[in-house]
Amino acid sequence: MGFFTDSLGRQTIAQKPNAPILGWALLGAASFMALEERNRERLRLASSICLAVWAALEVVSGQSGFRRSSGALTLSWLLRKAR
Repeated sequence: MGFFTDSLGRQTIAQKPNAPILGWALLGAASFMALEERNRERLRLASSICLAVWAALEVVSGQSGFRRSSGALTLSWLLRKAR
């Protein structure tokens, strides 16, 4: 198993987006369009939660070292951003 491939030798860098990534993208886009600051902040928070869920799923069950590493880096970035 290589860093960019799964146990069957398939490349796993680019995959079809899953629900948490779609939620992150859609909620993030909606936050830019929100007219009230309160709504904008809520949408940003929901978007960040979706990204954290995606990252945690990648750390736990990512199909390659690359995907597990990208999940870990994303989680660490989100934690650092939250400070």
